[in-house]
Amino acid sequence: MRYLSAMCVLFLSLTTLHADSPKESLSEQVENSIVKETNSFRKEHDLPPLQRESSLTKTAKRFASFMAETGKYGHHADGKTPAERAKEAGYEYCVVRENIAYRTNTGDITAESLSDVFVPGWIESPPHRENMLADYITQTGVAVSSTDGVTYYAVQLFGRPKSAAIDLTVKNESEQTQTLVVDTNDSTDQVEMPPRSVVTMNRCFPTKLRLKASDSAITLKQSATLTITDAGLMQRSPTEVQ
Repeated sequence: MRYLSAMCVLFLSLTTLHADSPKESLSEQVENSIVKETNSFRKEHDLPPLQRESSLTKTAKRFASFMAETGKYGHHADGKTPAERAKEAGYEYCVVRENIAYRTNTGDITAESLSDVFVPGWIESPPHRENMLADYITQTGVAVSSTDGVTYYAVQLFGRPKSAAIDLTVKNESEQTQTLVVDTNDSTDQVEMPPRSVVTMNRCFPTKLRLKASDSAITLKQSATLTITDAGLMQRSPTEVQ
């Protein structure tokens, strides 16, 4: 799994609060803005919004605070991976990805001056943009931290929980041995399936299945049951699954 470093520069703008709203800290305003802008960006690409998740948020806060307090920067600055940090915070993950950034300010600081740099910086960086637009990600956690009011560290985690893993079942109902080709996250596996055999698999990423003898493929983003018949590979409807 890749964890990609963040390079960032930052600029300015102010979040408006209703007079009767609880006062938000600068960091909270930026965190809320990052989530809002991320989901707006995903919407532009016909992707569903990410939901904030408490364990991912806890992970992000711990790591942002660590970088702010130590001045150490990088995805492994504390000697751990993003996934290891998330697991320690109680997140049972299928996938964890991370974007980070920092900004040292020389003038007045506003919520917009920070968020207007963090998010555009990630969008303009292909690896970070890929994390933001991953179609298999469903949750996020964001934190912004500073110890001196000058340098701010931002962490955005992207996750898919273990409970949302893609469970696939393939049944060979033909009278011949079939070779099933499984493409998942840039890796390819081949599975030999004798007649009447059943293969089950658990995936965290969208998975493409096809028979070796066929160019026709089925891409799955949710749990499903498929059958192999003499006519080829077919996905069964929920009402057909016993």
